[in-house]
Amino acid sequence: MAALLLLSVAMLTFYFRESESGPAHGLQSGVLQVVAPLQKGTAVATKPLRDAWNWTSGVFTANSENSDLRKEVEQLRAGLANELATQAENDELRALAQLQDDKIFPKGVQLVTGRVVARSTTAWYSTVTIDVGSDRGVSEYDAVVNGSGLVGRVTSVTGGAAQVTLISDQQSYADAVVMPGGAQGIVTGSVTGDVTLGYVDKNEKVKVGQYVVTSGRTGSIFVRGIPIGVVESVGSQEVELYQSISVKPFVDFRKLNIVQVVVR
Repeated sequence: MAALLLLSVAMLTFYFRESESGPAHGLQSGVLQVVAPLQKGTAVATKPLRDAWNWTSGVFTANSENSDLRKEVEQLRAGLANELATQAENDELRALAQLQDDKIFPKGVQLVTGRVVARSTTAWYSTVTIDVGSDRGVSEYDAVVNGSGLVGRVTSVTGGAAQVTLISDQQSYADAVVMPGGAQGIVTGSVTGDVTLGYVDKNEKVKVGQYVVTSGRTGSIFVRGIPIGVVESVGSQEVELYQSISVKPFVDFRKLNIVQVVVR
């Protein structure tokens, strides 16, 4: 072993001391001429294998990164959805509080807050189910509102739930008054979900843009002043006794979530 080490040191010393035209340098050049083509051929032959390995490694790395990114996006999306839902609920609750501040509801009226848990699945009826019932004092014919105005009335009730018929339902009705002006009529729904104000004498002056609210007439199930909607169109025919008035409800029935039952 020591002899090989001494021989290697001697050869290196000889190599570095001789001129570039010496025999050791000539031997190196000859070896390089023989080995270089072999190295090049080996590099070319193994290139597909190296490329395949690099591609496979890159794919696994990219997949891992994509998986991590997907998880991060899902977490961010879930957090955003939760924040938006919370914000929407807060907006609804603030609107309900504002409706109460408007002093529409008389003393002695209790407002029971509930959440919509189901909707009608047929086009013939417009109803929702809420998660409060007779256990909370809710009874049939109680008015139901949200922060935008009149939603409808309770039409059936159990201990822990109630069915609410929306004012857009064909069997719905609410006595109403146009403000300002005071023209009175009956707000009804339809099979198409359109809301109209009927039984308004054609001599009454009703204009597009006027508000329609509950009239609270004697015997009505609704207190006076609950917002219903805005007059969208007005029409009349000579042979008709009453005007044809279309009303756009303030409540967006597609987005019902939190409501309050007016318990009297």
